[in-house]
Amino acid sequence: MRKFLILLPIFAVGVVATGCKPTGSGNVEITAEAVNDGADLKLTWTSVEGVSEYKILDENQNEIATVNDTTYTLAGADGVYYAIFIDAGGTKTKFDLTPFSGTVSDIVSHDLTGTSWVKVVFGDSPTVDAIQQSSVDTDAANTGYFILYNNSGTAELRDAGATSVGAAKMELAFTTNSSGNMAPGTGNYSTVREIAENGFYFFWADNTSAGYGSIDANDYFGGVKVTSLSNSGGGYTANFVIYIQHHVAGLRWLKM
Repeated sequence: MRKFLILLPIFAVGVVATGCKPTGSGNVEITAEAVNDGADLKLTWTSVEGVSEYKILDENQNEIATVNDTTYTLAGADGVYYAIFIDAGGTKTKFDLTPFSGTVSDIVSHDLTGTSWVKVVFGDSPTVDAIQQSSVDTDAANTGYFILYNNSGTAELRDAGATSVGAAKMELAFTTNSSGNMAPGTGNYSTVREIAENGFYFFWADNTSAGYGSIDANDYFGGVKVTSLSNSGGGYTANFVIYIQHHVAGLRWLKM
């Protein structure tokens, strides 16, 4: 099991998302990148002729800032949002940050003939599926897997790399039972994590093919909500809701 104790410098992790295309006077095109190890969000937008002042609004249309430039960085420590609007002369363009969510049900613990595994595909259109071990493909691009594991009576989440299956293209490492709207930085994750019913566990999906071991634009952050966990006959059965911040890779914001 690899431990995450890396101290990283502040750096940008790349433009990864695009907002609405210009459709008329006042509309702008927005791009976004996660900066400062994924804690903050830098927005850049196209200028509009005749507009010298732009307002940045939150999902409730409350003003965050007014700028004369076409870029602004939102500090996650000041607030995490599921949508941002750029107001250019009274015309508002939305940039969506609502995390993807998907449900997997009746996951059974450590049963090689049952649906013990969860497959998570990352990218612009993420998916989650309950699968058997025979369907795990560690060569699949942008894909990670974790198993519900019964460790001598303790229910755990384990990344594929923490099992005999071996590392996939995306390694999933989990926090302890947590809350809040932003996943923590490095040093808080483990590829094996004990879980409990109604617990919530942020995860870092770290790309093992590029930039492995540091937060960058090849990575994704999300969370696993354990909506049910029962033990009968010496094994566990669980239901999960899985969240992924897919709009901006490397961004640790997860407001649901």
